[in-house]
Amino acid sequence: MAWTLQEIEVALEKNLKRKFKHSPAEATKYFGYYTYARDTLISEKIFDAVGSLKKDLSDHGQDHIMNVLANAGKLLGKEVDKMDAIQLYFICMTVLFHDVGNLIANRETHHQHNIIREIYDYVRNKAKEFSDERMLVPEVASKHSGTAGDGSKDTIKELHEETPYLFETPIHTKMTAALLRLADEMAEGYHRTSIYMNKYYNYPYAENSKIYHKYGEIARPFIDRKGKRIGITYYFTLCAKDGIITEESHNDFIELYSFTIRRMLKIEAERKYCKYYCEWLSPFNKTDITFNYFVDNDTNGEIKSKQVRLDNAQLVLNDLVLPIDETLEKFFKEKSSYEPENVFNSIKSAFDEK
Repeated sequence: MAWTLQEIEVALEKNLKRKFKHSPAEATKYFGYYTYARDTLISEKIFDAVGSLKKDLSDHGQDHIMNVLANAGKLLGKEVDKMDAIQLYFICMTVLFHDVGNLIANRETHHQHNIIREIYDYVRNKAKEFSDERMLVPEVASKHSGTAGDGSKDTIKELHEETPYLFETPIHTKMTAALLRLADEMAEGYHRTSIYMNKYYNYPYAENSKIYHKYGEIARPFIDRKGKRIGITYYFTLCAKDGIITEESHNDFIELYSFTIRRMLKIEAERKYCKYYCEWLSPFNKTDITFNYFVDNDTNGEIKSKQVRLDNAQLVLNDLVLPIDETLEKFFKEKSSYEPENVFNSIKSAFDEK
């Protein structure tokens, strides 16, 4: 797929022209710095090679990078128009490089700054004019996942309190890391997998990767800055034979639904965590979840799909009511109607009534 220019990239060029309105050559120079890095990652197949070499992963290639850029733009909204051009440049650069470590390392270490810097150095060739960038981009991009030195997940706190400078411009590193992290977290959905491969080759991935591809098929995230929310709509499909949901479908549903709740809780935790470090994200005060259920019933070879509507199909997680911890046990204790077997039994009961 060819690269599609994202709105945040358009804003970057516009902001650079505004910042350097008396020195248009400077605007061209800095935008060229960005596009050279991006186009090298594309032309050298660095983005797409991740998918070729790490076939079990959900997509971390070019499409994913475009999605994260789009998400960053949606999360920022009109903040983009007020932002310093070099700060916006830095945001875009961290998005470009945040996942390149997957090419040369495993999932456990791909985010580490020294791993990211190997690819960065290949692209920039250690040119002296990028000395500050060489330190800052891998360091901040590395905080999008992983574990902090104290064993916690609070990786962003490890960034220096002192404001660093890039091209003689102060840069908000913690805010950038938080924005990247949430933009990446919201990059879920069918574009992260191959529905064709899943259907006709029965999820041809390592056993521990299959669930991520199944999740990608059913998740549809959205970002609504005006509505002060992020959200995900889920679409579950169960299979029935002659009016009875099969045991295989029952088991598959329990596994996928349980994984979905874990992902939902993680996204909500990331919303709150990233918001703590990033005032650009301050409007987002809730996560809206919608569950949709369908049953495909096979009767004498004829398959008809019926939607099952449950009373608890809508769920809002916000700063007031979210359980303190993120464990499934805590969540299900507080909201027992979302316990997988209870949801399945509700679907089964509603389907049987039809």
